[in-house]
Amino acid sequence: MNATLRCAVAALMLSQTMAGAARAEMTPGTLSVGREGEAHMLFDLEALDALPQVSFETATVWTDEIQSFSGVPVAVLLDEAGLSEAIGQEGGVLQLAALNDYKVEIPLDEITPELPIVATRIDGETVSVRDKGPYWLVYPYDLDARYRREEIYHRSIWQLAQMTVLE
Repeated sequence: MNATLRCAVAALMLSQTMAGAARAEMTPGTLSVGREGEAHMLFDLEALDALPQVSFETATVWTDEIQSFSGVPVAVLLDEAGLSEAIGQEGGVLQLAALNDYKVEIPLDEITPELPIVATRIDGETVSVRDKGPYWLVYPYDLDARYRREEIYHRSIWQLAQMTVLE
């Protein structure tokens, strides 16, 4: 096989592998966390449950009553993915993408050690894709008026599938 043909075959195989990896990162039940242009770490529910958890009760503008949300702080996920230096980075951005490719951005300097969280459970139960799951970025909206702003509601992405630190 000549060198040109080998290069073409290798390029095709690489593009197929990368396309498959991108699809794998956006599957229900798997949360992909990483830096733009680098490999992402994948977390399933079992992996998320093994990390430190935060729980709180709050009402939301999308639900009818006060509910208990529990899950992993975003800062813990970034740390677990080897991105602890990004937490609190002034001017940095964390992009979040849903299963339907809807995207929002959060300034990295607004992420605290405990908030926001990637909720894996509402009222102690895992959440189906149909009910805004399996993962939902939430804040304790009732705790403080700063969490009851349109900007914060906009960031509260459900069906969360990917978190990417942008350069």
